[in-house]
Order: sequence, then C-alpha cells, then structure tokens
Amino acid sequence: MEIKHTNRVAFAIAEKYDIDIEEAINKMNDTSIWIMADESITNSYSKQVAFLTAVNIAHRVFLGGVNCLLPANTPNLLKLESQYFNDLVSQNGGIITDKNPSRQAIKILIGIVCYDDQCIESASSGWRGGVNFNNQDRVVFPDSNNKISLGPIASASLACYYAFCKAYQLNSDGIDLTIGISLWNLNAAKEWFNDENDGPNNVYLPRNIWTLGLGHLGQAYLWTLGLMPFNIPNETLFLLQDADIVEPENIGSQVLCSEQNIGRPKTRACMIFLENLNFKTQIVEKPFIWGDSEQDWMKIYPFLLNGVDNIKTRKSINKDSLKLFLDGATNGKFDLFDSFTMKNISNIEKNISMIWPKEEENDVIFLKNLYQKYEKTHLCGKLANIGISTPFVGLFGSTIIISELLRSLNQGIRYSIVTFQLRDLSSMEAIECGVYNKELLRFAV
Repeated sequence: MEIKHTNRVAFAIAEKYDIDIEEAINKMNDTSIWIMADESITNSYSKQVAFLTAVNIAHRVFLGGVNCLLPANTPNLLKLESQYFNDLVSQNGGIITDKNPSRQAIKILIGIVCYDDQCIESASSGWRGGVNFNNQDRVVFPDSNNKISLGPIASASLACYYAFCKAYQLNSDGIDLTIGISLWNLNAAKEWFNDENDGPNNVYLPRNIWTLGLGHLGQAYLWTLGLMPFNIPNETLFLLQDADIVEPENIGSQVLCSEQNIGRPKTRACMIFLENLNFKTQIVEKPFIWGDSEQDWMKIYPFLLNGVDNIKTRKSINKDSLKLFLDGATNGKFDLFDSFTMKNISNIEKNISMIWPKEEENDVIFLKNLYQKYEKTHLCGKLANIGISTPFVGLFGSTIIISELLRSLNQGIRYSIVTFQLRDLSSMEAIECGVYNKELLRFAV
C-alpha cells in the first residue's frame, strides 16, 4: 500500500493505536454504521439534508458499510436529481435495508429518540444543529418548512464525528453530552437551541462566489452552500479554482469526489455537482499566483472562500480587492485533527504578513508514531507534509464559513476569528466585531 495514496482518515486510527497503515485500513474495513430515520423525514427538508450529509461522510469513514433504514419510497425534497430520496441515499454510498441493527451497532438517528448508549441523534432546525445522547435531556425542534442547510449539516457532521470517536475509541471522555451550535449566534453556548438563536428563514444569498482550493474544505463549502434555498440558482455564478487532480487518497475526505473522478481535475467534480443543481460555473485549472485577485475579470467576484492550505498562497491574495475574504484551516496532527479556524481576513485590521507571519517549514511531520514506525523501511520521508484529513471536520467547518458569508448579507453578527475543537465545542472562541450593515446586499440574490 502506497502511503501517499492512503485514506487520510486512517492516519488518525494508526496514530491512536500506534499501528501501521494496513492495520488501520483493516479496522476501517471491519467497521460499519447505521443511519436511521422515522416517518418525519418524508416531509422534512432539514432531515433529508442531515441524513444525506451523514451518509456522504459515513461511507468515507466506515468502510464496512453504511446501513440506512428509512421509510420506503420517501419523496425527494432536495434539488439533487432523483424521484425518491432512498435512491439519492444509495447514490451517495448508503445501503438501503429493512433490517434492524443490533444493540452493539453504532447508530445515527434522525427523528428517533436515543434508546441505548450506541445511539447519537441528529437534531437541527435552520441555523441550529446539535446531537442528543441516551439518558440526556433531549433537544427537539418542531417540523417546519425551513430550508437553511447550516444546522442540518452541522448536526450531521457532529453526529458522524461522535460515531467515529465511539467506533475507534478516540476522544471518548465525556463525549455523550447533548451539545450543539447556533450558526446565527456562535457565542450562544449552552443556549444554542433557543429560538432567539435561530437566524432568518428567508435569506439573501450570494450572486457570485470565488472558491479557491477544492480539497476537503473547498468541496465542503460547495456542498453546504449548494444545498441552501436559492430560488433561481442560475443567477449565481461560482468560480472554481484548483490545479489538482483527484487522487485515491482524496476519496476519504473530499465530499464531492468518488472513485469515478480519480485522474480528473477536482474542478470538474465540483462543476458537475453545482451544475446539476442548476448553478452556473467558471473554472480555472491553475494554481493561484500573485496578482490573480486584481485582474479586471475577477472584479465580478466579491466573495472569496479560501480552502488553500499554504501560507504563501494566502499571503499572495490582495484582500483589498475583495468585499469578503474568508479563510478556513484545519490541522493534520492527531491531537488537533478535529480543530478548525476561520479567519475573516476582511475584518482583521492587520496586513496579510501580520496575519500569517511565518511560512511553513518545508517538511512538517504531523504523524510522529507513523514516522518512527516507517523510518527503518525508508518510507518515512513520504509522510512529510501529510496529515489527518476528515470529512466531518471539513463539513462542520464549512458551516462556520458559509454562515459568516450569509450573515454578511443578512445583517448578522460579524466575527473576525473563530476557533474550536469538536471534542469540546463548548470551548469555541468566536471574536465578535460588530454587526453587518446592508453594504453587501447589492452582491446578493
């Protein structure tokens, strides 16, 4: 097995147990999960977004199979093409079944009360999303016609993270506590589920968006934004910029990629997803270089969602040429793999060189156990600059980025920096810097 092309999720398991990559992949191949929904999913957009997002994540992480139990012939309420939601679930990696799971099976529930210690219930509505556990106070939201994707995607990502921790016994101390987030008020803390912390149902959405870097963060941004309620999607144009080709290792963490995309540009997988939703796209299949953001034709893109993970590129972007420059970052080290940082570059009163004062080291070792294990076989050099990457962190992080974008258009709270780890969401730090005015409305639909 070539280390370079290994599922990046496997590195977390290898580091945890101090085993080699082959053993970690075998653990993943032997681990399955259940995702279950009650009848309420037949008429709930939010629950269908949460269910499909959980399937999309889980089939990349639980390689033994994602068993899906839901009402037969559920009408598809999403804009992704399919008559029945069940078929959409199958297309995204779920295994439709009419059997019931064992007590020992790990289960993600939607609309169903947790009934044993292996259950995690996804609970969401609009801008709010969280998880319930067995023998905890249960957060329940009334069914509504809310089509805001943020809460459901945050909730599904959290549920998959906790399922991952249960399955592989990672970060397991005290995780079975009902917890969640308001994407309208990031500092709502334990009051995240209260109605005053929900945002508007009818929202202004961006007209033209530039997404730079289409790895696990960039693709997560597109999944979250693409499932928002655009009334006329073809009035919105996405600029997709990335020079990379889809490789086998990308399938485990990049939510718009599948095996059939291997060997093709990442821009094409993203373009297909968006155009199937009736959005317009423009693609640039080259790396970003200094001056790109100042070209005349770029002026129609006021919003930049950055998923590029190197400082040199970030520092080459002229933030003054943009109305909103949002940057997301994860960490590939085992003790920080569930962390995320958003920097709202347009609202940080520092120049770029002060925001990112240092360049990366040429060879960063994120995985010390694996490095030492492979050192004797002369394979360790291939581990330089390779870290853990997971779809649930990417998608949860995307809700932070996309919510900032949407608050900028809907007079919400403005945040400059947001940091958190999923293992302790209550410790989130979100620095407020006022409230957005209506300045950016002219760039909205």
